[in-house]
Amino acid sequence: MKKLIFLLVLVLLVAAGLIYYKKWRSNFLHKKIPELVFLKSDSLYRITYDSIDIDEVEGEIVIRNLQLFPDSTYKKSTDSSLPRNLLRVTVPEIYISGVQTDAAVLNKEVIASKIKLTRPVVTMFNNNHVAKDKDKDPTPTTFKIYQILLRGLEKIKVDTILITDADYHICKWPNGDTVFRGSKINAQLQHINISDSTSTDTSRVLFAEQATLDIANVVIHSKKNPYNYRLKNIQLLSGERSFEVKSMHITPLLNEAAFVHNAKWQTDRLDFDFYNLLFKQVNVQEILNGNLIANELTIKNAQFKVFRDKNYPMKKESLVGRYPQQSFLNIPVNVAIKKVIIQQGYIQYKEKESLTGNSGVVFFDDVHATLHNVTNNPADLRKNGICTVNFNTKFLHTIPLTATLQLYLNSKNGRFTVNGNMGALDATILNPLSKPMALVEVNSGTVTSLDFNLMGNDNRIKGIVRLLYNDLKIKILKKDEESADYKKKKVMSLMANIMVINANPGKNKPVRIVSVSHPRDVYRSIFNFIWKSIFEGVQKTVGIDGKLG
Repeated sequence: MKKLIFLLVLVLLVAAGLIYYKKWRSNFLHKKIPELVFLKSDSLYRITYDSIDIDEVEGEIVIRNLQLFPDSTYKKSTDSSLPRNLLRVTVPEIYISGVQTDAAVLNKEVIASKIKLTRPVVTMFNNNHVAKDKDKDPTPTTFKIYQILLRGLEKIKVDTILITDADYHICKWPNGDTVFRGSKINAQLQHINISDSTSTDTSRVLFAEQATLDIANVVIHSKKNPYNYRLKNIQLLSGERSFEVKSMHITPLLNEAAFVHNAKWQTDRLDFDFYNLLFKQVNVQEILNGNLIANELTIKNAQFKVFRDKNYPMKKESLVGRYPQQSFLNIPVNVAIKKVIIQQGYIQYKEKESLTGNSGVVFFDDVHATLHNVTNNPADLRKNGICTVNFNTKFLHTIPLTATLQLYLNSKNGRFTVNGNMGALDATILNPLSKPMALVEVNSGTVTSLDFNLMGNDNRIKGIVRLLYNDLKIKILKKDEESADYKKKKVMSLMANIMVINANPGKNKPVRIVSVSHPRDVYRSIFNFIWKSIFEGVQKTVGIDGKLG
C-alpha cells in the first residue's frame, strides 16, 4: 500500500504546480513536472499526460490519461542498480475542483474541494534480481512526501480525495506474470491537511483525518504453490479502526486425485474457507503497510478440509522446526492480534489408506475456538511468549470434545502442551474410521470419557492418558480383494479379545491411568504427532500396546 502513496504525490504535485506556478504554466506543465519526477526518482520514472484543461474562474482542473512508468531503457532488467519494486500508473481522468487560486498566490497555500481519480490502474513490478537488503527504493516515504509537496508552500488542504474503480496488480519484472490482483478498489480520504502541524500527526492516514477503502476482489497466484488465495469485499474504515473481509478462500487448483498425482509424494491437500472476518481496533497505518495489528479478530464461520493419500510414498523431508507456531514466526508480515474468536467452524481430515484403498473421514463440527496472543512481534513476545488456543467441538456430530493447546513462541525446540477431554460415546460409532484406517471393527463397548495431558517438543511427546470404558469387544478384519468387502479374521479376532481388557476400571479394581512417551515422526505434522500419542495411550489402556498397530 505504501507504493500507492506515490500516486497521490503526483496528483497533489501537479495541482500545486498548476496554481503556484501558473505564470510559467506551459513550461511548468510540459517540462518542469516531468523533469522533477525523473530526477526525484533517480532517473527511473517518467510522467506523461494527454491534456490538461484549466478553468481558473471556477477553480477546476481536468487531467486526462496521466501515466507514470519506469524508464529503464538504459538499464537491463537484470541490472542490480534497479530497485526491487517498480511502479507503472495509468489514470484515465483526474478531476480537481474548488481550487482557491488567491490563497495560493497570497498565502502560499493550495486549497481545493475535491480531487477525483477515475479508474486508475497501478502495477507494481517485483524485480527479483535485486536482493532485499540491497534495494534502493526511490518511492518517497511519508516524511519525504511532506517535504516534496511543501517545497515553496505553507500548506496543502483538500476536503476530499476519491479513487474510484481502481485496479492494483503486482507482477514479476520484466515478463509481467501476475502474482497479485486487486480489482474494483474504491478509496476516500477526507480533510487532507499537509503542513508543519500535521507532518508528524500519527492519528492521520495519508495526511487525512478519515480514510475508507473498499476492494471487491483480491486474488493471489503462485506458480510454486498449487493454490489460489482469494479475498472478497474488503473494507477498511479508519474512523472506526476496523478492517473487514467478507470471505477468504485457500483453494487447491486440482482435484484430490490430480493433486496427489502431481505432488508424487504424500502431502496434505488443503481447502480452507473463512467468512465474515472482522478486525477491531486496528492500527490503520500498519494495515496500509501490509501488517496486521489489532486488538481482536472475529471469524463468523471457518471450514478446514485436509486430504492425504497414503498410497503414495512419504517424502523424506524433515519437518523439524516447522510446527505452525515456528513457521508463523517466520512469515514476512508483522502480526499482533490479542484475541481471535472463531464463532462457528468445521474441520475435516480425510485419509485414503494404502491397505484398504478406502478413505476414512475424521470430522469435527460445531467448532468454537478462541486464540489469545497471536503475534510474531518481538516486543510482544518478550512480554508474553505463549499463544493459547481454547477449543470445543463435537466429534463425529455427537461426541463433545474440549481441548487447550499452548504454543511457546519463544521456545527454541518447539515446545507445546495440549490438554483435553472427550465425553461419553457408544464405541461402535468409531467403526467408519476404524474399519478403513485400521481394519478393526468394534462389536460393542461404551466409552465414559477420555482425558489427556501431554507436553511435547520437536522430538518427543510425554504425558498421561485416562480412558474409562466398559464391555469392549472387537473384530479384526481383512479386505477381500475380489468383492472389496471386509471379512472377519476369526483366529486374530479371538486372540485380540483375549488380550483386550474389556473395562476400565475393572471390577473392584482402580482406574488405570497410563503414561505415554511417543517419539516424533519427523516427516509428519504436529496434529499427527498429538493423535498418535493419544492413540498409544488408548492402546496401552485396553491392553494391546502396539500389537494391532
